Amino acid sequence: MYVETDFLIALVKNDDWLQEPALRELEERDDIHTSILAYAEVLVLFYDRDDSEYKIDASRAIANLLELVPIVPETHEDAVLAAATFLDEYEMTPFDALHAGVIATGEETVLSTEQDYDKVGLDRVPLEPHKGE
Repeated sequence: MYVETDFLIALVKNDDWLQEPALRELEERDDIHTSILAYAEVLVLFYDRDDSEYKIDASRAIANLLELVPIVPETHEDAVLAAATFLDEYEMTPFDALHAGVIATGEETVLSTEQDYDKVGLDRVPLEPHKGE
């Protein structure tokens, strides 16, 4: 059964009105899964550092959450784990972190102006014009 972001948030927050039903569904079902999009929304919550409700270790929280609610297709799980690390360690935006996670796990080169990819050691071909052009 596919779940979306409100289900994941209920599991992440210390106190959520949907936490009890979410935990009950996890116990009763063995087919709970979601997509990279739901995890993208959760990463946005972690990125909003002014909201103390979500001030937790994103890398650890995502790793634990993936144990409970896997991503289908599974190939995206490594990208989300990498994104959580990039979010925490390099203070990347959630979507740049997800792009970086996909690039890193696929051993890709990226054509982009985003210089944060350089900080995390990814192979970037600059899209921006060279000086003098």
